[in-house]
Amino acid sequence: MGFFGNLFGKKEELPPLDPASPAAKRMDKFKKELEAFVGKMNDTLEFVPADEAVYCFVGKPPAMFGMAWFHDGKEHNLKSLAKDKGLSNKKLQVMSLKLGEVYEKHMGEPSFSLIIAGKSVKVHPSDALRNDVVQIIHILE
Repeated sequence: MGFFGNLFGKKEELPPLDPASPAAKRMDKFKKELEAFVGKMNDTLEFVPADEAVYCFVGKPPAMFGMAWFHDGKEHNLKSLAKDKGLSNKKLQVMSLKLGEVYEKHMGEPSFSLIIAGKSVKVHPSDALRNDVVQIIHILE
């Protein structure tokens, strides 16, 4: 069954995120934005909650993924960051590569499931992953 489960994309079973955890409280601060975002997405979503924002790997990190984050009531992504900051495609590729590397570096750390807008998403409460993601995204500010 394991072979067929992998072949047909069986999802890994994750423990639910503790509602009293710091990560759950960070996610809850962005509940309205996250519900709208998750509701419109059909891809795999993996969230990294921070105090000032919630970051989301969209797709299949560390190789094929996009990045979105929610800050000040707005959705941001690498494309909007490039437009706002005048970044070249090369700079975006470097950022994306670095994000994939930090994701891979922290893959072995505990992650949890959370239901948002009726869908199960993955939450990475890792302080180290959060710090690395924040550093890459906000190095330009």
